Amino acid sequence: MSYARTPPYSGARAKRDLSGRALEEFYTLLCSSIMQLTDHDGEEPPGFLDQVMGVDAHWENRIKHALATCRVFVPIYNTRYFTREWCGKEWDAFARRQEEQLRTRPYTGNAIVPVLWVGEQHLTMPPVAVRVQYAIPGLGKPYLQAGLYGLKQAGRHVMYRRSVWSLAEMIVKVAQQTNLEPCDVELFEDLRNVFEGE
Repeated sequence: MSYARTPPYSGARAKRDLSGRALEEFYTLLCSSIMQLTDHDGEEPPGFLDQVMGVDAHWENRIKHALATCRVFVPIYNTRYFTREWCGKEWDAFARRQEEQLRTRPYTGNAIVPVLWVGEQHLTMPPVAVRVQYAIPGLGKPYLQAGLYGLKQAGRHVMYRRSVWSLAEMIVKVAQQTNLEPCDVELFEDLRNVFEGE
């Protein structure tokens, strides 16, 4: 899962940022749904979210390892996502991995499944993101207009949970269809922010 952190505003510094907590709750529900849809052994979570890493973790190495081994790349689209350098570098790493596999062994489709965290009207997407389908069939207009965070904040809990289940189904389907092989993290030397200069 690739995302841009939302900084806490001054009035919320004593409490945990609501957006960060909502992202963790989404991650937990998504992982639970994927566990139900697969025979994943559960020894490690079926997804990766850097918010659950330890304080002393070598975050860059952990993220690169996750990018080298994950089956599907799940960018969380919000207003900040396309303005953050490291998000653009994570996208570059996963794109390199897909290109590398295409050179050695064809795969079917693209293993990027974007999640709208806010409605599409709030997003300014660079060309690299525009080329990836984010309007997932079955999620409907409310998801496109509000995004997952918007549905949750509006109290549309049934629609929110249904959307998370549909996303889990899509992620599992994409993982099975693309069958993306792990790569060596050395492929990720000199990553660039692919959101700039296209």
